[in-house]
Amino acid sequence: SDYENDSDSNYHRSQLMATKSLKKSKQKDVFTIPKFGLTVLGNSHGFDPTSSTTGFVVWINGKGVMVDPPPHSSTVLLEHGIQPKSITAIILTHCHADHDAGTFQKMIRDDKVDLMTSATVFESFTRKYSAVSGLSRTFIQQLVNFRPMFLEEPNYWNGAQFRFFYSLHSIPCVGFEVCYDGKSIVYSGDTFYDR
Repeated sequence: SDYENDSDSNYHRSQLMATKSLKKSKQKDVFTIPKFGLTVLGNSHGFDPTSSTTGFVVWINGKGVMVDPPPHSSTVLLEHGIQPKSITAIILTHCHADHDAGTFQKMIRDDKVDLMTSATVFESFTRKYSAVSGLSRTFIQQLVNFRPMFLEEPNYWNGAQFRFFYSLHSIPCVGFEVCYDGKSIVYSGDTFYDR
């Protein structure tokens, strides 16, 4: 019929089909949290306007530790079927904006979490975000449960053992190894490595 050959009608039908397909693709299954594993939230750098900065979740015994949360990480989690409340801790490696902006955003937006880092990095973080936001350092400190991580010593969280160490970077920066149930994950943080 003339109606089926009408280009406007074909256009509207294709738009409707594309909209239905888009709605279907946005529906995510519920994420199954691994006993021990890793979910990447972003894998780029702070100067890339098209991708999210490097950040990930380490899953340990049913709970998540977000490492250097990218900005808008709660939205990214939801897009992947992960409830932001399943993240109960953050590891902050250092205070460059491509690593700490999402940390501050999560502290303001979501429930109180454990913040795991060295005392030096935490001090830098509270000083920086007090200056940036106009909020007192005391107020910022009250937004998290600061858990100081002792370098080169065992630190424990949710049944896992962490070993934190300093990385070679332009400002104080930590990396870590986490061991759980006979397996381990190592993250260097930002570091200079030329081999």
